[in-house]
Amino acid sequence: MSKNIEINFTWSKKLAIKASKLYYDYDMRNSRKRYVGWLFVALTQFGIVGALKHDSYAMLFVSTFLVIYWYYIRWYVRKSMIVKFYNKSDIDNSDVTFILKDDGLHYNETTIDFENILKVIKFDDGLLLQSSSNTLFFEKSAFNSSKEMNKFLSIMREKGKV
Repeated sequence: MSKNIEINFTWSKKLAIKASKLYYDYDMRNSRKRYVGWLFVALTQFGIVGALKHDSYAMLFVSTFLVIYWYYIRWYVRKSMIVKFYNKSDIDNSDVTFILKDDGLHYNETTIDFENILKVIKFDDGLLLQSSSNTLFFEKSAFNSSKEMNKFLSIMREKGKV
């Protein structure tokens, strides 16, 4: 890598919620977790049959609650946990700088080695980087230019992370 890539942004509660929502939606579309929702829907169908044939409504109530929770309530629970965390902490509106070097992604005295980067997901408004310890979101504006963001992506592609 000829030149280090610098990523600068202000980490805020709003950005944390945006990053969490992007990852949540991505995860619900692309991971095995989506099958859990399908299981709850199938249980609801069994609950309907049980209610109609045997006057047993327990399975119907439980499975209906699980479907409603899984598809409608779960994100709001997650969002409220993020809001509570940021309301209790002092890390809201913190200036952050990451630098991509030959050996990995650097932040202060911490280095995230390429081996610890699990994947990089490109969205319209930025990049989500999932490492073994946490998930980071870099908006497009965090890069000095779109050329640098594309260079970051090509390096991650070379490392098999995209």
